[in-house]
Amino acid sequence: MTGGRSRFTRLAATVGAALALAACGSTPLSVTQLRGSATRICQLAVKQGNRIRAPASPAASASFLRTGVPILTRELASLRALQPPSALSGDYRSALSAFSQQLTLIQAAVRRLDAGADPVITFKLLQSQLAPIESRGAAAWQALGVPSCVNQ
Repeated sequence: MTGGRSRFTRLAATVGAALALAACGSTPLSVTQLRGSATRICQLAVKQGNRIRAPASPAASASFLRTGVPILTRELASLRALQPPSALSGDYRSALSAFSQQLTLIQAAVRRLDAGADPVITFKLLQSQLAPIESRGAAAWQALGVPSCVNQ
């Protein structure tokens, strides 16, 4: 349970930061602007995610995940609003794709928990599903030079 909790906390933290820059226009950003904007978005999400109290019991895991989903959703929306320079667009698409897949898996876990699934089994399944996607996302964020968006 601890591994899943810390992984999600990092994800949640990443998501909330997206609020900061939802108003970027359609003009591609410079490499420096993209890195700075994405960093601010991810750092804000981390702060917000860190405010979510970790579940004290397996039964509280659905509430924990449910609380983090809006933070992650806003973060992803904010990151999607950024227009990367063409030289970084492939890596940026890869990073956002991984993030979107992670969010989808978390939302599916919430639905399973709400339907009465065992929390321990659900968290273990979620961890195993997230691991390869987190690796792909981390590689993309590192390639972009935005380590603050890497889930560690």
